[in-house]
Amino acid sequence: MPSLRLRTRLLLLAPLCGAGMAYAAQSTPAHPRPPAHPAAVHPAPTARSLALGQGSYTFDAASSEVDYKLHTGSFKQITIAQGKITVQADGANATGLGRPSGQWTLQGNVRVHAPPRGSLTSDKAVVDVAHNRIARVTVTGNPAQFTQQSPTTGRITRGHADRIVYDVGAGTVQLSQNAYVAVGRDQFSSPTVLYNINTERIEATSQGTGERVQITIAPQSAPGKGAAPPKAPASPAPPGRSS
Repeated sequence: MPSLRLRTRLLLLAPLCGAGMAYAAQSTPAHPRPPAHPAAVHPAPTARSLALGQGSYTFDAASSEVDYKLHTGSFKQITIAQGKITVQADGANATGLGRPSGQWTLQGNVRVHAPPRGSLTSDKAVVDVAHNRIARVTVTGNPAQFTQQSPTTGRITRGHADRIVYDVGAGTVQLSQNAYVAVGRDQFSSPTVLYNINTERIEATSQGTGERVQITIAPQSAPGKGAAPPKAPASPAPPGRSS
């Protein structure tokens, strides 16, 4: 009997991915012809590059288990992408698959690419989806870490905290619970630090009475010992005289 596994998989993916995947199931004949070489037929891959609507996010996994009735799924070696934003992890559990809003819980070697030139790493992350788009990524760890290289100056900004929230729409990274950020040689230590990855602006705040904001601004490098002082510019010659 010819294998119908491929056609069955596409039919099941249609309710998960919406109209964007429905054409794949409709284009499959009701009674497919037997393959010329049955031994060469391979099982269809599981959950590979499933688009959730035009202009929205996609995900790719090495393996998956999906409950289409409950709109939930379990994935291994997962990559979630939206434009230049990518989130990768060893494994993930998802709720709200095929719906406008949902949530992904990722664990193990979590890596987030946040343009421009920003990245977050942690042990665990929660990805919130709204209107079929990635709205927020919350990473937690011991600690979670953030790094960005300025696309204009090349300066490196590094930070770590127990909890980091990346707001995709606002383009901000909020570090809380033992937050620390270093911009070049300048250092900021505070209960909460808000960093704008687009404007490269930092806001350090403290709300508790016993909590303090500590800022260290490194002085510019002084000339080396024994170095000759810079020469003063020559005075302009008086009018009518040659220098």
